[in-house]
Amino acid sequence: MNEFAAIRTIGSTAISTPPGPDALRSFLRDHTAESHARLDNRFGAFAGPRTVESYRRFVAMNLLAHRALSAFFTDARVSAATPLQTSVRTNLMHLEADRAAMDLDCATACEFFVETLGAAEIAGLTYVLDGSRLGARFIHRRLEKAGALDSQGGEASARFLRSAFDRDGAGPHGIETPGADVETKERALAAALATFALFERCLDRIVAHEVGKEPSR
Repeated sequence: MNEFAAIRTIGSTAISTPPGPDALRSFLRDHTAESHARLDNRFGAFAGPRTVESYRRFVAMNLLAHRALSAFFTDARVSAATPLQTSVRTNLMHLEADRAAMDLDCATACEFFVETLGAAEIAGLTYVLDGSRLGARFIHRRLEKAGALDSQGGEASARFLRSAFDRDGAGPHGIETPGADVETKERALAAALATFALFERCLDRIVAHEVGKEPSR
C-alpha cells in the first residue's frame, strides 16, 4: 500500500489521503476539521448588533496569538527568516495598530511551544495561519456590509483584515513537503493542532479578561 493511502494520526483512526501535490494540505484539513469548527463556532456569523463586539474579540485573540508566535520564533533562535516569520511579524504590526486604534484592553500574554521547528512544523503552522487569512477576508466583507469599517466611518479598525488581501493571486506557500512520509505528516499535524490550541487559549483568556478572571497560561 502506498504510504499516502492511509495514515494513522495521533490518537485517531486512519483517514484516506490521496497522493498528489495537495496531499499534505488535504491531510491537515481532514485531521484539524474538528478544531477548526470549534473555533469558528465561538464567533458565529459576524452579523447583527454584536458584530463589532465580536470583531474586537477577534482582533484581541489574533493579537495575543501573534505575540506568542513572534516570541516563540525569537526564543527558537531561527537562523534565517522564513516567509512564515515575515508574515507573523507583518500581521503583528497590523494587529498592534488595530489594537491602538480601537483602544483595546488586552489580556496578558499566552505562550506557544513546539519541541522541534523544522519544515514539517512550519507547514503545520502555515496551514493554520493561511486559514486565518481566509477567515479575515470573510470578516472584512461582513463588516463592510454592516458599514462598520473605519474606512466607512465605523469603529472597526481593519489594517489586519485589509492585509489579508495582499496576497491575492498568490498560491499557498510553506505547506507542501514533497514526498512527506508518515512521520513528517504527524509532525505537521501536531504543529497545526498546537496552533489551533493557541488560538483557543487566547480566546479563553480574552473572554476571561472581559469578566475580570483570567485563566493560567
